[in-house]
Amino acid sequence: MYDVNTKRIDQVLAYMSLMLDLLDKLRERGAEAVLADEVAVAAMERALHLSIEGIVDVGNALIDGFIMRDPGSYSDIVEILRDEQVITDEQAVVLTRVVDFRKHLVIDYTSVPAGEMFALAEEAVAAMRQFDPQVRAFLQKELF
Repeated sequence: MYDVNTKRIDQVLAYMSLMLDLLDKLRERGAEAVLADEVAVAAMERALHLSIEGIVDVGNALIDGFIMRDPGSYSDIVEILRDEQVITDEQAVVLTRVVDFRKHLVIDYTSVPAGEMFALAEEAVAAMRQFDPQVRAFLQKELF
């Protein structure tokens, strides 16, 4: 039997949903308005960062719980989820770009390319929203 921390996964997915709601609100304001507002840029950085951490944390919980192969990097987590059919190939492409952007938010945080971040959020929020139901469907299939 698998030892999957579904309670933690539920908590992270719920919080990730809140962060995606915030990203949606910021996107609705438009790039020009957001990029001209340092508080909005900081909010977008934080919401995107926490969404990325959510993908990574849930991915790691699934990898550990279902004893999947060990990831070598953050983008490898996404690749493993694709290989194990938790997410689709199309989602994996987008989520890999999202996870790769983590470097800007965590290591190069003094010079985050705000325009690139806004464009990534525009492109990726839909795929990030699909992450929750895809994970839940995988859990349902594998555990019940």
